Amino acid sequence: MQENTNIGLVVRVTGSEVWVVVGGEMVPCRLRGKLRLKKRAFQVVAGDRVRVRRLDAGGKAWAVEDLEARDSWLSRYIERDGVERVIVANVDRLYVVATLVSPPANNGFVDRVLVSAERGGVSASVLLNKIDLVGKDDIERFSGLYTTCGYPVLLTSALTGEGVDALNDDLGSGVYAFVGESGVGKSSLLMSIDPALDLKVRELGEKTGRGRHTTTFSQLYRFGAGYLTDTPGLQTFGFAGTDKTELGDCFPEFESHTASCRFHPCTHSHEPDCGVKRAVEDEVIHRSRYRSYLNILAEVEARGKRPSR
Repeated sequence: MQENTNIGLVVRVTGSEVWVVVGGEMVPCRLRGKLRLKKRAFQVVAGDRVRVRRLDAGGKAWAVEDLEARDSWLSRYIERDGVERVIVANVDRLYVVATLVSPPANNGFVDRVLVSAERGGVSASVLLNKIDLVGKDDIERFSGLYTTCGYPVLLTSALTGEGVDALNDDLGSGVYAFVGESGVGKSSLLMSIDPALDLKVRELGEKTGRGRHTTTFSQLYRFGAGYLTDTPGLQTFGFAGTDKTELGDCFPEFESHTASCRFHPCTHSHEPDCGVKRAVEDEVIHRSRYRSYLNILAEVEARGKRPSR
């Protein structure tokens, strides 16, 4: 262990500003040495555990010396830059927030986040918000799609408060992240969970000089014994994996059918006598999930054929 250093939790990173909770106090830190390099593969993000050093006796100047190993992470592929970007680290549970209307459901987006969570070792749930705007049959149809894949589905309305108590009961002392497309009501839902969150946003904004209500970066807020993580509203979510033979492992409903594939490894796309394709034909695996798999597979294959940047 390095002398004169402490382990802290990163709650916010905006450019060169890194805000870290150390011993219950949130302090601004600067990055040291190689951590300042923008092109380094391992960027500091919210949720990271870091080793920090106090640089002055008054405790006003701190530096991040090193990063601790991550237990889990959620990342996305940025097509424009051709790179993987980690959104948040060391997440105990991820909630993929979706709606059926305003905006309409995007199963492809939900599936991409879920497979990215599987790749990063993050336990995930699906959270269907704005249930006050849709009928019971539509809710059951959407919920059934993901419960049959093994994902818990929570039903909420940030407007009426329905389901918020059940979501509260699902939270404990860990780090909980909420990810969804723009407009699904993530921030409103978080404020339904913790009405004081609006004050915490303002308090953090006063300290960092960057107070905002529309989230443009991931940030952690204290909630009871744990942390709630608000993430940017996104329109696209690229899967960052590069090994097409491992993509199927990120679809948990495929697992019980892969043993009956003739070929190993099997991409479950063009091969004959494929157990996964057979399960799709038998309607054991939902066709929309299989379509998502094929779409992501095509992107991974195309990416592998491009020259490295």
